Amino acid sequence: MNKIVNIGLVAGLTLFIVGCSAISNKIKLKNQQTVLVEDKKYVVPYGVIHTNAPVTNKAIDFYKKIGIKECHYGDITWEDKVTAEAINKIMRRGTKEEGIALYTQAAKEGKVGCSSPQN
Repeated sequence: MNKIVNIGLVAGLTLFIVGCSAISNKIKLKNQQTVLVEDKKYVVPYGVIHTNAPVTNKAIDFYKKIGIKECHYGDITWEDKVTAEAINKIMRRGTKEEGIALYTQAAKEGKVGCSSPQN
């Protein structure tokens, strides 16, 4: 009897985990969009501003400096609209240090990032 109960518990737990994973993926997909850059598809968060060309080595180094380790040659970068507006203000009136500080904070909060091309 215990063996049947254990098998039932394992099966139930497995179904629960699989079901939660499926729901999580659907939620995640709703908050993302596919964009086309130079004939390649990239998945980025919904509503962000993204670059129109893959990143350069200089940009990769900068993104690593601010805390985004997963940025590679061929990726594009993205930032949420509020961060983009704040960066534009700093570029017009602020200092380089203020810009780096803003990008670093935005990276910690997940408001800027890199996206790799999809296969």
